Amino acid sequence: MNNFKKKIQGLGSVEGFEVKSHSFLLFLIGPTLFIYSYFINNYGDETLRIEGAREVSALLFLIASILPFIFKKTINSFYGWIVFLLMLGFTHYLIINLHLNNFSIRFILGFYAVVFGSIILFSTRIFVNIYFVTVYAHLLQKLMISEVDDITYKTILSSFSLIFVFGMILLNNATRYREFLYRNNKLLEKGKIKRTLDLKKRAKDLEEKNEDLEDFAHVVSHDLRTPLRNTLALSNWARDDVRNNNMTSLNEHLRLLEMQVVKMDSILEGVLNYSLQNKVSNSNEEVDTDLLIKDFILLNKKNNCNITVKKRLPFVKINKSQMSQVFQNLIHNAIKYNDKDVCEIEIDFTQDNKFYTFSVKDNGIGIDSNYHEKIFELFQKLEIKKGVDSTGIGLSLVKKIISRNKGKIYLESKVNKGTTFYFTLPV
Repeated sequence: MNNFKKKIQGLGSVEGFEVKSHSFLLFLIGPTLFIYSYFINNYGDETLRIEGAREVSALLFLIASILPFIFKKTINSFYGWIVFLLMLGFTHYLIINLHLNNFSIRFILGFYAVVFGSIILFSTRIFVNIYFVTVYAHLLQKLMISEVDDITYKTILSSFSLIFVFGMILLNNATRYREFLYRNNKLLEKGKIKRTLDLKKRAKDLEEKNEDLEDFAHVVSHDLRTPLRNTLALSNWARDDVRNNNMTSLNEHLRLLEMQVVKMDSILEGVLNYSLQNKVSNSNEEVDTDLLIKDFILLNKKNNCNITVKKRLPFVKINKSQMSQVFQNLIHNAIKYNDKDVCEIEIDFTQDNKFYTFSVKDNGIGIDSNYHEKIFELFQKLEIKKGVDSTGIGLSLVKKIISRNKGKIYLESKVNKGTTFYFTLPV
């Protein structure tokens, strides 16, 4: 039933250029028909007619010409039906008018002009066939009950048949031309869509690269400036220590100097990792997350930490180094911000039709709800545990990776109870 409806709707589908041309022609017909009716009624010969029919027809033509301005987005899908039904109805009215005026030659010529014009407007052979069959049957019926002579009878039928033949020839050429235009329009549209998508992708890539440059500028102007100033000050102090032969103070200043260098290296490495995470998953690349986690478990045994995997983790379409970055940062944070004797970490996942939802749960110090969004911002550090040094890049890096692989990250946490990070990735 749905296929039948689609086919019926498809018959009335027309191209954009056809909508414009049909609308313009109907707009011309409407006022012209109204003016013609006015002069015939007031100054023309006495003719028999259906009272008000021409005026109603003129109004319908005018309304049909305005429809494309009302239904701009959907008109292409049904405008063919509007034109077909309007011309079919008007043609049958003309046949009645022919009969009332006993097939006057003046009306016959006008009728033929409308028939020929109608088939030019129709977009499919089915419309033309329905039109000719119904019009021919109606015309034949009116001729049979009229008082026309045999010669007139045969002349009208033969001339109408000639119009039918010429109409089919014309339609055949028009259909081929229409199909040619349709194919070319489709190719142009596909090309335009592809170019638009490429431009959008490039614009998005440029926007992301600009954001990375801004982030790097922030690091250079802010986060690196402090350790650089400290390094300069410590180097001056170390020079004074050498001059004064104060070895104890010199060793302490050199130790602090080394700490500043390590801190700068850590910041630069974090920013470099963050800036390079522009690559999205390759559809042919699958990562065994279960095997990945087993490696992390082996590496973190010495940290007095139990990492439990609730069930076998799936294969995921993502860059392997990116997936490592995600789990590495979440697991290291769970260990780093833990105040319990034994750090407990649980890793699990669920799956629906579209996404895997991974979870990394810990029994650490927890995060207040006021900071659930802030912690994902670049260089945002929460001083919630003394002695923990952080660059404020890890979680923003994780969010960037997940977002660029069409996923989301969020958390649930209770202070002093623990935190659970959730992130999704496409199936």
